[in-house]
Amino acid sequence: MLFAAGAAALALWFIVDSQKLIDSSALMPRILATLIILLSVVMVGQGWRERRRMAKAEHKEEIPYINIPRVSTFFVFILAYVLCIESIGYFIATPAFIIGTYLYLRALNLGKSILVTLAFCALIYGLFVRFLHLPLPLGLLDTLLG
Repeated sequence: MLFAAGAAALALWFIVDSQKLIDSSALMPRILATLIILLSVVMVGQGWRERRRMAKAEHKEEIPYINIPRVSTFFVFILAYVLCIESIGYFIATPAFIIGTYLYLRALNLGKSILVTLAFCALIYGLFVRFLHLPLPLGLLDTLLG
């Protein structure tokens, strides 16, 4: 629940920060941040329901240990991503964030992380840039692509 609350807070900050962008550029960050907030609410609800279930169980189990340094490091990753996305660009910051997160959380190996990242970035590019014609922050790529 701590993670969900932190993710929702960062997403809310991202929505507020997107007010500085023009409407067409701000749409994608707002959609993604709203999705993060909705998923965080679901996460909190599931966590609350699980705690109630555990409390009512006949043999009470210990509540799982939360590794605060690991959670804090993950929030630093999210914060760095949010702060860097405009300056270095979506298509540099996002793959770095996704691959770094998968490796840090030990969710996937490097090869699978790269494949998932490529698929995700291709989906976002196709949906937002090609289909919806919404610009994404290019950052460093803007100078390279002119």
